[in-house]
Amino acid sequence: MKKEHGKLVFIKDLIEQVRIGIDAGVRVDKVIINFYYPGFGIEQQKQVIKDLKKIKAILNYRQDQDGFVISKPAKNVLLKYLSDLEAEVIPSRADKPVTGKLQFNEETGQILFGSIRCQIPINTNQYFLCRKMFSVALGTPVKEIDILDMIDWARDTKRSVYDAMLAVNKKAKQNLGIEKLFKWNAGRVWVNHSK
Repeated sequence: MKKEHGKLVFIKDLIEQVRIGIDAGVRVDKVIINFYYPGFGIEQQKQVIKDLKKIKAILNYRQDQDGFVISKPAKNVLLKYLSDLEAEVIPSRADKPVTGKLQFNEETGQILFGSIRCQIPINTNQYFLCRKMFSVALGTPVKEIDILDMIDWARDTKRSVYDAMLAVNKKAKQNLGIEKLFKWNAGRVWVNHSK
């Protein structure tokens, strides 16, 4: 399972490098992925890259002292590969939507699941993410840009929305027992909920 987790992190980092270029309005002809992934060695990384080449998610690659130089990454193919990988790796119960009454109190910064509460720090990226996600019908995908428009996130890291989502998911798992409160795919986030 550690190997599969390393593979997920590696693929997500590759996708993030592509997304950074696209968001900056740059044509992404190549990206460089560094070697350092604890528990996921260079040979394992090379095998994943070879697999990506086979499915035409990348055109080619080479190895130099900085890491792997990957040519012509195809973002949509990479996202599909990631989605398929997550479906294999993440336990099936994580894909089941949450049922029951779920809401967010903007005044207190708490996610409420029945009588259980999960505190989200007010005026943080996590808070603004929750505020936006609970302002639409649960389960509705929201574009990252719509979340970013709520506050000046430009001063934060390039992965602000994704990192905030991971942090809220961790708190929801610890405090509410919900495996994956928010889901993310192709630059969209939604509450994993069904009535």
